[in-house]
Amino acid sequence: MKTLTCLLSLGLCLQLAAQNDALLAGMSAMRKADHTTAATALDKAVTDAPANGKAWYYRAMNRMAMGDNDGALHDLDHLLAIEPRDVHAMLRRAEVHQVRGDEEKATSDLYRVIGTTPNGPAAEHALLELGRMAVMKNDLPAALGHYDRLVNIASYNATAWCERGIVRSFVHDDENAVSDLEKAVELDPVLDKAYGTLAVVYFRQGREQEGCYALQQARDLGDRSVEELLLLRCDQ
Repeated sequence: MKTLTCLLSLGLCLQLAAQNDALLAGMSAMRKADHTTAATALDKAVTDAPANGKAWYYRAMNRMAMGDNDGALHDLDHLLAIEPRDVHAMLRRAEVHQVRGDEEKATSDLYRVIGTTPNGPAAEHALLELGRMAVMKNDLPAALGHYDRLVNIASYNATAWCERGIVRSFVHDDENAVSDLEKAVELDPVLDKAYGTLAVVYFRQGREQEGCYALQQARDLGDRSVEELLLLRCDQ
């Protein structure tokens, strides 16, 4: 009996190793952007281990990279059926829904992420995306609500402060916009997007020298969109 158990364990180990080999081969091919090879390996990984959520997740990612959004959506739907609390799958499915033009379903998935994990990187990602989507619809109060919550749970996140500052600049809440944007560049001194918006607000406040300095910082960091404003407002 002991010998039989050992043999069965060995067989199971070999089976698991083969499943992992297919998954690892697929992930390795994805890193090399060899999506055709990855597809073959990940198809095998899913077939060999249909209960392995990682196999479904990485096949979905590979399908997204290949432009097969229908296939990716199928895989993510299946993954969330077997692992309903997988926030990474929710985020990716929201991304697929946006590509397919279904913002309602994308929004639903993003809220589901926050409901599942109110704090942490996944929630931060979801709130940033909800804020961005609200800005695209010109729903600035909603965007501010998302960014307020984001800053509250992730005060270390420079992008959170930057995005809220940008929205505040849109509504001409200039004092608070400057406060947010200065906090953003304090946290991330190479955040060119923050400098560009800071310059605009500084100019509105009559702070010409600070505005020009912010524009120069933005340009030095690679933001070429500020060059015309530099020529118009600053000595070159």
